[in-house]
Amino acid sequence: AASLERIEGLPDLEELLSHNAAGEDGLSDKDVMRLQTAFRRFKIPDSSDIHTGDVCSLLRYLGHVITKEKEVEPLIKEVTSYDYLDFEELASFMERYIPFEREQIKLIFEKFDEDGSNSIDVTELKALLGSLGFMPLRAMIAEALRVVDADGTGDLLYDEFVMFLAVYRRAEGFTTADVRELRRIFDFFRVQSDPSSELLPPDLLSDALVQMFGLHVSEFTDKLEEQLSSGQGLQSSSYAVGGGKKAEGLRFTEFLIFARKTREEVCQHLKDSFPGSKEREVSFAEHDLDGDGLISEEELRVVLKGMGYTPLAQNVGEIYQELHKGDSRFLDFNEYFDFMLIFNQREGFRKAVVSELRKVFDRFDSEGTGEISALELAELFRALGYTETLDQIRILVAQVDENNSGKLDFREYMRLMRLSREKELTNILSVFDRYKKKDTGRIHKNAIGLGLKELAYTSLPKDTQYRDIDSLDFDAFVGLVDACRNELVAKEKKKAGFTDDRVEELRVLFDRHDKDKGGDIDTTELLGILKVFDWQPKSREEQQALVQKMMMAKERAAEAGVEEVGGEGAISFWTFVQLARMLEMEYAHAEEERMKKLMEELKFTQKEVEQFREFFLSKKQEYADETANTQETPIDPATLKGLPRDVIRKLIKGLGVAILGDRKPMLDEELSKLGCPEEGLLDFFGFLQLMKWLMETGWMKT
Repeated sequence: AASLERIEGLPDLEELLSHNAAGEDGLSDKDVMRLQTAFRRFKIPDSSDIHTGDVCSLLRYLGHVITKEKEVEPLIKEVTSYDYLDFEELASFMERYIPFEREQIKLIFEKFDEDGSNSIDVTELKALLGSLGFMPLRAMIAEALRVVDADGTGDLLYDEFVMFLAVYRRAEGFTTADVRELRRIFDFFRVQSDPSSELLPPDLLSDALVQMFGLHVSEFTDKLEEQLSSGQGLQSSSYAVGGGKKAEGLRFTEFLIFARKTREEVCQHLKDSFPGSKEREVSFAEHDLDGDGLISEEELRVVLKGMGYTPLAQNVGEIYQELHKGDSRFLDFNEYFDFMLIFNQREGFRKAVVSELRKVFDRFDSEGTGEISALELAELFRALGYTETLDQIRILVAQVDENNSGKLDFREYMRLMRLSREKELTNILSVFDRYKKKDTGRIHKNAIGLGLKELAYTSLPKDTQYRDIDSLDFDAFVGLVDACRNELVAKEKKKAGFTDDRVEELRVLFDRHDKDKGGDIDTTELLGILKVFDWQPKSREEQQALVQKMMMAKERAAEAGVEEVGGEGAISFWTFVQLARMLEMEYAHAEEERMKKLMEELKFTQKEVEQFREFFLSKKQEYADETANTQETPIDPATLKGLPRDVIRKLIKGLGVAILGDRKPMLDEELSKLGCPEEGLLDFFGFLQLMKWLMETGWMKT
C-alpha cells in the first residue's frame, strides 16, 4: 500500500489507520479536540450547552453520515432526558454513537456486497459512498485506494473499506493536491491578517473559500461567513437574543470542514442542474448500478451555455481527458460533478491559459498582496492588448469586486477575464453565423476573409497552419481569430495601449515640437510637450528622474520592436509614446492616493465611490453626445476633465433637488470653492465633494 505525505494540520495517517485497525471506538485526544471545536461552534451563545436539536447538524459538520434524527435521538436519550447537552454529555453521546455508526455502515456495506464475498468493487464503492452522502471524486477514490488496497485488486474487504473511510475523512474527501492548495490559501489569508496567529479570522473565510472554488460559490460562502462572524455560531435550535461573543478564528482542520461544506453545496446545485435530476435522484439513492442516468456531451453543452459559458471543443475535451474518458463522451453524475468542479474553477479556460493568467497576475501584483488595483489592472490589460481607459477599467473592477475592496484578487480577476472572453466569443459567433453555410455549418474559404475583416483583422496570421484553408467550424474559426489577435497585440505593443486617436494626438504634439523635423526630440523640446500636460519636472531631483524615465522608455520601445528609439539625449516618437504612458500612470498613481485621502475625509465606501463614478461617467458621455452636433471637433468623454456648471445644475435637478431662491447662489458659491468657476469644469473629485455637501445640507437624501 502507498502512503500519503504529511501535511501540517492533518492527523497523522499511520496513527489514524492504527486506531481504526484496532477497532477502537473511543475518542482519541485529537478526536476530543475536534469535538471541542465543534461544540463551541454549536453551543448556545453565552451558555455552556448545545441544544439536542443541533446534534444531527453537529454530526454532519464533523463529516458523520448516520445523522437522521430518528436514528440519533435514542442515543441522546441514553445520555440525558433534557433538551441540552454540556460537553461531557456530548462526549458520552459520541462514545455511544461511533460504534453505532460503524454497525450501520457495516449493514450498508453488506447490502452492496450482493454476492456475500465480504468485498466490493470500485463501481459498488462509488454507489455505496453516494448512499452515505459522500461526494466520491475520482481522484480522491484513486488516492485512497492506493493507501488501503493492500493486494491492489481494486476490490475492498470490509476492514479495508473502514480504513478507506478513515483516509477519506482525514482530509474531508479532498486529494493531497487539493489539501496542499487549501493549506496555501489558508496560510496566505492567515498571514495577511496576523502572521503570528495560527488562526484564520472568520471574516476572511468567504474570500479564502472563493479562492479555492471560484466566484460562483460566493453567495453561499458569504452566508457561512456571516453566520460564523455574528457570534451566534452554527446552532439553529436556540432562540438566544443578541450577538453573542466574538467568533473565534479557524484552525486549518476546521477550514477544511468549511471547504467540504462548500463543495457539498456545489454538489447539490449541480444535482439540480443535472438533466432529469428530479427523476434520477431516486435511482441514485437506490444505488443505481446499471449505468443509467448518463449525460451526453450535447446535454452538457446545454448546461454550460445555460451557465453563461461558450463551451469550446478544445476546453471541454481537455477535461474529458483528465477524467480518463478516452473516446467516451458520456458522464455519470459523479463524473459530471468532477467535470463541473474543474470547469468552474478554471472559469471555462484551458489549464495552460489559467497558468498563463496566473503568471500575468503575479507579475502585476507588484506588492505581492494577492490583489491588483485598477491601475495595475490597466497595465495588465495593456500587456494583453486591450485599450480600455482607466475609468472603463474601474467600472469593470466594480462589476466583479465581490468584497468591495476596490481591488481584484485572482478569482475576481479570472471572472473578469471570463466576462471579457465571453463578450469576445459572442461577437465571433455572431460573425461566424452570418457567414457560415447552412448545409455544412462551416465558414468557407471565400468568406473567412470577410469574417476577419468584420472583426477588424485585415489578414491571415503568419502561422502556416492557417494557409490553404478550405473551411472552418466555429472552434477552428475562434482559433484563427485568436491567432490574428495575438499577432496584432505584438504589432500594436509600440502604442503602449493608446488608441489610434490618442496616438495621433501625441504625433501632432511631437511634430509641433520637433523643430528640425529630424524625427527625434531632445530634452528641451520634450519639456515643451510636458508643459502641455503639466508633467514638466519642478525640481532638480525630478529632472534627474526624467532622464532615467527617458532611458527606461527607450528600453520599452525596443522591447516593443521599435528600431529607432532616439539618439543620445533624445527620443524618437515611439519612445515618446512609451514615456507618455509612464507619465500618465505616474499621474494616475498620484490621483489614486488623492482619492484614498478624499474617501477617508468624506467617509465614502469604495462601493459608493464606484457608484458615483459610474454615474459621473454616464453624464460625461451624455454631455459629449449632446454637443456632438454643435462642435467642429466632437468631445471625447475619455479626455473630458469634468462637467460644466450648467450640466451640474441639470444633474442635481435630475436627482430631485430643487434649486430655488437662496439655493442657487449657495450652490454657485460651493462650486467655486470646489474649483469650478462659471466657465470651468467640475472634475470627479469635486463632484464627490459636491455630493457630500448636498447630503450634509439636507438638499439630497442619502
